[in-house]
Amino acid sequence: MAKYQKTHSHASRKKKKVFEVVQPLFSENRLYIEDLALAGLQPKIQQALEVERDEIVGRSWHKHHQAETPVQYRNGYGKLRCLTCGSGTIAVQMPRLREPYDSKVVEKYERLTPAMQQHLSELYLHGLATGDFGQAFGWLWGEDAPLSASTIGRLKQSWEEELSQWKKRPVEEEYLYVWADGIYPKGGAVDETLAILVVLGVNREGEKKLLAIEEGYRESQESWTDLFRDLKKRGVKWIGLMIGDGLDGLWKASRSVFPMALHQRCWVHKMRNILDKVPKNVHDEVLDWLRKIYHASSYVQAKQLKKEFVQQYKALYPKAVKSLEEAGEMLFTYFRFPEKYWVHLKTTNPIESLFATVRLRTAAARRLRSRMSAVCLVFQILKTSEPRLRKIRRYQIAADTIDRLRLKKNISLTRRAA
Repeated sequence: MAKYQKTHSHASRKKKKVFEVVQPLFSENRLYIEDLALAGLQPKIQQALEVERDEIVGRSWHKHHQAETPVQYRNGYGKLRCLTCGSGTIAVQMPRLREPYDSKVVEKYERLTPAMQQHLSELYLHGLATGDFGQAFGWLWGEDAPLSASTIGRLKQSWEEELSQWKKRPVEEEYLYVWADGIYPKGGAVDETLAILVVLGVNREGEKKLLAIEEGYRESQESWTDLFRDLKKRGVKWIGLMIGDGLDGLWKASRSVFPMALHQRCWVHKMRNILDKVPKNVHDEVLDWLRKIYHASSYVQAKQLKKEFVQQYKALYPKAVKSLEEAGEMLFTYFRFPEKYWVHLKTTNPIESLFATVRLRTAAARRLRSRMSAVCLVFQILKTSEPRLRKIRRYQIAADTIDRLRLKKNISLTRRAA
């Protein structure tokens, strides 16, 4: 008869493996307090991982599982993994079970904590190039910190999905004022031109909100029409005043999609166009004339000053006069709105202030490799700058102005129909 041998369960046969914490190395290249901080942080994270594992198993070492409970067995540790957090880079070992599980403390393949991922993305957004992270922060977070250009590139991939979701979000039905303009960052192939069309609107509360950001090859009527149609699908039903530069494509698109919207040409763009058509030695003189028209206190005064300008310079600088007359009544539409708003309506400065930040950042990046990277970067910059936009003056009457304008237009349409 064979000798009887008692069988042992896995729980009683297996010895507990204790993870050894790496002791701080006090070298001349590191500060004592930094080593001390990391040495204290490492066992805390490791302990949290082991507590999480024990909660999943549901029993302590050398104990059998209870009846009608999931059976799990400890299975040692994984390989050492470097994890970079705000304090630096530490080494951890993930506890393993025979049945794989997803840790909520340190996610699968995670080498950067979520806060660090957000931090690195913001550093890139504010001007640090992808290849400069290791040089700039390697001394702080350690040589094992994942700071390569490919790592930063992967962190930016979430921006594309964020932009896609942002472009689908619903917007409000009414906007008192809307500024529309385009910016041309350097992105994609060298022989291609990238235009990013941007729309900024003022809602009933007087708040300035980004409404649309769309990629195109130029500011054409087709590009603007597609953008405005998308705005309409997302909920915009009425626009009081559209402010933009002198490109015909913008105005034709606005008339086709939002026929009730009034139009205002940007005075800054128009004055630049006029000055380009006169000799430099008379720039100051012509600019003084244009500023008088710009600061006119009434529609009648502005029309009179424009008439005097045409009479004085028609023979001397016909191209400049033609440029002024070409804009027609679209230079004076703002007089139909409350005087407190005039300063906001004469120019596209509200949207140009956003573009200034974009130009500063994209100039540092020179040319971005792909068009989508450029669009996502511009989107992130504009989205970050949006909360700093102030409400318009006398924002308290924005809702009443919308109601008055809509009622006035409805009455005029009823009279025409009659």
